[in-house]
Amino acid sequence: MKSIPLHTVPTTLGETPEMMQAIVIRKEREGEPMKSMVVEEVPVPELGPNEVLVLVMAAGVNFNGVWAGQGKPVSVFRMHKEPYHIAGSDASGIVWKVGKEVRRWKVGDEVVIHCNQSCGQCPECNGYDPMACSEQKIWGYETSWGSFAQFTKVQAQQLVHKPTQLGWEEAASYGLTYFTAYRMLVGRAQVKPGDNVLVWGAAGGLGIFALQICKILGANAIAVVSSPDKYDLVKSLGATGVINRKEFAFGFKPNETPAETKKRMDETKRLGAEIRKLTDGRDPDVVFEHVGQETFPASVFLCKRFGKIVICGATSGFDLSFDVRYLWMRQKEILGSHFANAYQAERANELVVSGKIKPVLDQVFDFAETAHAHQLMMENKHKGKLGIRIQAPNP
Repeated sequence: MKSIPLHTVPTTLGETPEMMQAIVIRKEREGEPMKSMVVEEVPVPELGPNEVLVLVMAAGVNFNGVWAGQGKPVSVFRMHKEPYHIAGSDASGIVWKVGKEVRRWKVGDEVVIHCNQSCGQCPECNGYDPMACSEQKIWGYETSWGSFAQFTKVQAQQLVHKPTQLGWEEAASYGLTYFTAYRMLVGRAQVKPGDNVLVWGAAGGLGIFALQICKILGANAIAVVSSPDKYDLVKSLGATGVINRKEFAFGFKPNETPAETKKRMDETKRLGAEIRKLTDGRDPDVVFEHVGQETFPASVFLCKRFGKIVICGATSGFDLSFDVRYLWMRQKEILGSHFANAYQAERANELVVSGKIKPVLDQVFDFAETAHAHQLMMENKHKGKLGIRIQAPNP
């Protein structure tokens, strides 16, 4: 049996074809998404005893797909031995086949996939935190067989129940960014009621969930966005104040002159004054960081004494430079955070199932437009999350 048609569910549940359509990245064409991501037909992967094959109904677009296509900052082919790479770390779908040791899931279950993989056998996985596992990987980035294909192979522990009130596209849109934001704010920064939280990129994939989590926790989220057309969105998600970053020239650039550094610091101080107007005169207790090089010096400066900067990524650059005096003399903390473990993903998903957290899906693209969707994300021409319709029927 060759690959099945797109936008269909085979009538015989569990019947598996030999081949599948996938968005494939190869080493020789690494570059921008429009160059690197190409539709190919490849074999359906074989399962191990604790693995599950999922018919992918829809997938979500994340920045790690851009990185995978570019081969930057590290080529994905240094992280796994497969001859090609199928990106994608968000998906919703139907359990299609299970390994012989899988007990929790059965063929036909409707699921959402979280993207953390670990060995499941080490002491860290059994009693501490699977994120500390020496074999911890992000599915669809550090592994192949990601979500941009008709079928994907995952560990059984990666599955959570699909919220029944969501369509396939919405259900595929939230896992990576929402579960990441949940661990950052609930697990790592331990945000408390009344805390002021500065949220960079508040209208993006991570920010839209950070705002909602802050609201549930009773914290005050100050949303930083790039244009006024995003104000209504972030306010509707719970932001208690909004700042347009384009009105402040605080962004760090490598190789600054002394005059440029002075201007940047003056603008950062002006930004701090604007934040205090929105927080009854208080500096942020927590800064929600994922932008990196451009914003990190401001994050360290703006955070209050004994405050916390929690960071999960660096979309503007990984080489961070900041004045460390503001860190040690004011006793601030920098907290690294990376995705979430299965327990955190399960707890976070319960809030979606109950309707307390809602995905914000901005656009849905057809499978053949996967590269174009990633190009939009690379060029920051999006808001909310972008989805890819694969086996889900066209509207």
